[in-house]
Amino acid sequence: MTNCNRSNAAIAPKLMKQVQVKLKEVQQLFPITTNSLIIDKNGEIIVETMQNNLGQKELSNTIHQLKTYAISFVSTLQEKDDCSHIHIRGEKNMFSFYIVRDSILAFFTQMDFEAGKKFNFQQADDKVKLICQDLLHLLANTKI
Repeated sequence: MTNCNRSNAAIAPKLMKQVQVKLKEVQQLFPITTNSLIIDKNGEIIVETMQNNLGQKELSNTIHQLKTYAISFVSTLQEKDDCSHIHIRGEKNMFSFYIVRDSILAFFTQMDFEAGKKFNFQQADDKVKLICQDLLHLLANTKI
């Protein structure tokens, strides 16, 4: 079960539950996703969820560093898509970034390289893009 370890104080509990439902949908698409972040245009964490607290600070720092690289990389592609994304996959782990307008959904998944070869990224990405649109709609009126 996902626990929200950090969130912006402006997010009401009812809204937070709706956001958590959407993040659980991402976890169903990318099994063994243990950590998720929604980051605003200023780099502030809006929501951070974790299934465990192991390496929490290190993971947050890594995601913040990779976020800059992901934004730079995606901007060089000059995609016309409303939701740009990138996956950075290593031997056993993967970081995923979905950039929608000024917000970023980032998550960490345990996925070894062989499992990644067999995974249908296109299908999962298409579904996560819809989830991102839902999250944007949910958080649209939240004061950040």
